[in-house]
Parts: sequence; C-alpha cells; structure tokens
Amino acid sequence: MIDIRLRVFQSVANNLSFTKASKELFKCQPAISRHIQELESEFNT
Repeated sequence: MIDIRLRVFQSVANNLSFTKASKELFKCQPAISRHIQELESEFNT
C-alpha cells in the first residue's frame, strides 16, 4: 500500500501547486502541507 504522503508528494509535484493537489486529493490545503512537512522531517530535508 502506498503511503498517503507519497501520493500527496506526487500530486504536488505533478500540479506544481499545493492548492491544486488538495483539490485533486479531496483534502484541505493544511493537510497537504502537513503531509509534506512529515516527509521532509522523515528524510531530513
């Protein structure tokens, strides 16, 4: 099963926009930001 954070990352990268990714994934924009922050923290970036 693909981690939701990776789906979020892919959507943000494809759309070049947190807002567009949030609409595509039916999530609020702060949730998208939180998922990206979690990935950044996990990979120390």
